[in-house]
Amino acid sequence: MHGHTTTPELAVQSIRITAIAIALCALGACSAEDAVPLGSNANAAQPASPNSGKVLQVMHGGGYSYAEVQLASGDKVWVAGQQIDVKPGKQVQWGNYMVMRDFNSRSLGRTFPEILFVESWGANGAQPVATAPHGSLPQAQLGAAPLAAGAMDSGVVKSVQNAGGYSYIEVDRGGQVVWVAAVETALKKGDKVQWQGTEMSNFTARSINRTFDKIVFAQGVTVTP
Repeated sequence: MHGHTTTPELAVQSIRITAIAIALCALGACSAEDAVPLGSNANAAQPASPNSGKVLQVMHGGGYSYAEVQLASGDKVWVAGQQIDVKPGKQVQWGNYMVMRDFNSRSLGRTFPEILFVESWGANGAQPVATAPHGSLPQAQLGAAPLAAGAMDSGVVKSVQNAGGYSYIEVDRGGQVVWVAAVETALKKGDKVQWQGTEMSNFTARSINRTFDKIVFAQGVTVTP
């Protein structure tokens, strides 16, 4: 069974923002399973208004800013990203984002029923500030350097565990074992697969009660002939 395909540009954006949201989970009390990836059918819950609005209130914690924003439509949303200097009453705008539900921020001691984690944002007219995959770890450790368009990795499935809407896949990559996580995909031992992703260290998947020293988060895994 073949996985879904996407353009290299969308794959890179989705991989990067998935890494951001998962890293924010490490700062909060959620898990990767709480994140709604770009391109899923849950995008219907995203506001239809442009990605900009007026800041109603703002809080800072753990190197991130959390702002309640009123959109042009009048709807209010919470937005989180790299810490920025913004005050209530100012207009902000943001780029690609991921919706996360029931996110608990330990640094703020607050749970957000729904919040948008953004790839970059800033005050209107100012240079957008990119959100780092993790505020306290060097990018090299997370493998967060921009991926070359079309760069893929491949291997043979040794085992797979499905939980919480994700597949955790043990892959033999030319004699080296790597773990890959992606949206749940029908796979079996012996399948040849390819993927494109971002590596994270010391990640705990609560749905399978396991901590991975290193794991690659992929936008999708495709079975190859």
